[in-house]
Formats: sequence, C-alpha cells, structure tokens
Amino acid sequence: MRIVLAFDKFKGSATSQQLNDAVQQALSEDPGLSVSTVPIADGGDGTTDVLAACKQGQWVSISVPAPLIVLPPVNARYFLCDDGTALIEVAAASGLVLVPDELRDPFRTSTLGTGLMMRDALERGCRHIVLGMGGSATCDAAMGILCALGVEFFNADGRHLFPCGANLREIAHIETAGIPHEVHECLFTLLADVDNPLCGERGTANVYAPQKGADPEQVRQLELGMRHVAEIVGEEIATTAGCGAAGGIPSLMLHLLNCELLAGAPYVIAHNGMDKAIDHANLIITGEGRLDNQTLMGKGPGHVIKLAHEHNIPVAAICGAIDTDFDPKEAGLLAAIGVSEGLQLEEAMDTTSTLNRVCIAARQLITKLKESSNDAMVK
Repeated sequence: MRIVLAFDKFKGSATSQQLNDAVQQALSEDPGLSVSTVPIADGGDGTTDVLAACKQGQWVSISVPAPLIVLPPVNARYFLCDDGTALIEVAAASGLVLVPDELRDPFRTSTLGTGLMMRDALERGCRHIVLGMGGSATCDAAMGILCALGVEFFNADGRHLFPCGANLREIAHIETAGIPHEVHECLFTLLADVDNPLCGERGTANVYAPQKGADPEQVRQLELGMRHVAEIVGEEIATTAGCGAAGGIPSLMLHLLNCELLAGAPYVIAHNGMDKAIDHANLIITGEGRLDNQTLMGKGPGHVIKLAHEHNIPVAAICGAIDTDFDPKEAGLLAAIGVSEGLQLEEAMDTTSTLNRVCIAARQLITKLKESSNDAMVK
C-alpha cells in the first residue's frame, strides 16, 4: 500500500514536518507499506519552512521591532533563495505569539518589523518576495510594511502618522516619492490563509480583531478605518476575497506596489511536489490542529482533500479536534480522527504527547483499513 502523508501544522503543538516525520517512522515498521511525506501549509505560520524545504538558499536572521513598539526587538528570520526570491512570514516579526496576552492590542500593533525584513531582503538583491500572511497580531492594513518600504502617511494637518490600526481613519495623504527603485522592481506574492474581505460582517476587523485583543469599541473603530482605506484605494477592495488577511495587509499593498494576491494552500501545493508524490498512491492522510468547516474554505488540508478527490484517491484526516458541525462523510473523508478530545490544554499542546497520539491513530487507521479490505475479500 502506497501512502502519502500530507499534514499541516497543529498550531502551537507540532509542525507539519514533525507530524509527517513521526508518522512516517511509526508506519515504517510495517513492511507492506510504502510511505512518503509532503509538508503542507496555507499561507499561515510555517509556510516559509514548507516552501524553503523545496528550495536552495539560506536562512537570514534580522533584529526588527516587535509588533508592539514598547516590547523588545525580535530576532526574525526569512529564507533567501538562490534564485533571488525571499520567503517571509508576517508571523515571524509581527505575529500574535510575539505579544503577551495582556498586551494584545490591534489598535496599536504594527507590521513595521515585517516591512524591515522585506527591506533587508531587497537590499540583498531580492526582487521577488513571497509573503505568508497568517498569524498576525496586527490590523494596520500594511501601514507598517509600507513605511519600512519608503511610504509616508499624513493626517489632514500634515502630521506624520505612526503605522497602526488606530491611525487608519486619520490618513489624508499618502506620499510615495520615497519608495526606492528596488521596491518598484519587486514582485510581492501575498499568500492568504483566509478568504475574508477587508470590510463588513466577515471583514478583518469584525472577525479577527477580537482574537487579537480588540474590545467592541476598537473593533468598530477599526472597521471604520478599513472602510476609509477602501475609500482611498477603491471601493471594490472592500469586498475582495482575501483582502482581509492579516489585518488587511493586501489592501494598501495591492494599491501601491506590484503585488499579486493568491490563496496560500494551492500555491504551496503547487510548489511542494504534491502532484508527483500522490502518483499511484492508495491513500492520503492529512490533518491539522482542528478540523472544521473552515478546513474546506482555504486551509491546507482542505486542498489536499480536494486534490485527492480529483485523483480518485481515498483520503483520511487525523487532527487535534473535530468541530461538532463538521461532517467527515460529507467532506469526502474515509475517516476523521481527533486525538486531543477531552484532554487538558497542557497535555493537548505538548509536542511529544501530540506526536505519540497521532502515530497511534495512524497505526490504528491502517489496521482498520486492512481489516476492512480482508473482510471485503472474504465476502
């Protein structure tokens, strides 16, 4: 039996590579199995690691401002490919995990650190930046990134605006004369892990700002700020799928720079060798931290499931938890197993414990499939 493992991360617990490697080792004890692995990501945390595994190049570390300027600088890293492409994650410099729970405030956080990572890559000769946008602590519509790349924002009185969500409504003039030539020469590929628009009920402020620490009044103000941004760049941006990613990063970047906005999961799958790996596969096993209806709406495992269906390959999922509203059969899954249901948070998030539970589940899944196959042959 030829099996392909295509796990996405279990966020905060285990990476895609850790999951794939552990399960491959666990199944290698069965001589009847041929197991290969393909790491999966969707534009969120871990995307750079997955894409870098398919490239030649080197990791670059740089000290940049934290998402909240009062915090100490962070040591962020990105991957500089030999072909001149830089693989960068918003989460590395402007991630939610970099801000203590009690200080989280998308009114004040900024993507400035991410922009400085980009600036560093450009100064090293990079002319194509692939930006994974998931996991941000920000809601500044890329003001911080753009300031690092030479853009200046002014209010109606001509005062410089600090790049943060609180100042979106104050933007009266955007000065682009300071953008250096290397920025204009660069293509920015923005990978979205969600399809939310910039504004509205499903917009970035209403859906994600509360998760980043915003209170109801701040959510209202941030929504007004995003609507003001839409007035500046064109009303169509308000409803464009994916423009709500990472606190609205695509909105101003698409307006001012040479950018393309793409869904993260299909992009990664197109570059990680998935098509070749599943050739002649008998089973694909995928998974992520939580299996829910969002899984089928832009997440990595959702695209693995879609690809499996297109090639008529059975697919199963092993995840941390399964949402009660998620119907595995309707999703076309052969099986769906949750390995952390009912556990205390500390145990559920422990890496070693998680990997052990996933391996046990994978072995049990294969055993059941073999038994089912034997029963069918007897009948």
